Amino acid sequence: MPDEDSPSQVGRKPDQIAYAVRGTPDGKEYWNRVGAMWKHKDGRGAELVLDSIPIDGRITLREQRDQRMQDYQDERAAQQPVNNGRAPDHGPER
Repeated sequence: MPDEDSPSQVGRKPDQIAYAVRGTPDGKEYWNRVGAMWKHKDGRGAELVLDSIPIDGRITLREQRDQRMQDYQDERAAQQPVNNGRAPDHGPER
């Protein structure tokens, strides 16, 4: 019998996002989304759904912030060139 508090049945946005946070020798941190958490309606628990598990087993839960996520996605899109299905431009034809 499916759990009635299951996020797939409720269809709501997660209450918190699960991240694996990795530090680098230069002091930077990289936050990788690994899942999400939904609070149960009765307030006595939560369901954590993981898409992957961090190597060190450490997971950080943070409140979902739509603007923060949009800024992050915009930054990633700017770093990754989009091809749009076109062949690379190698200059004028000879």
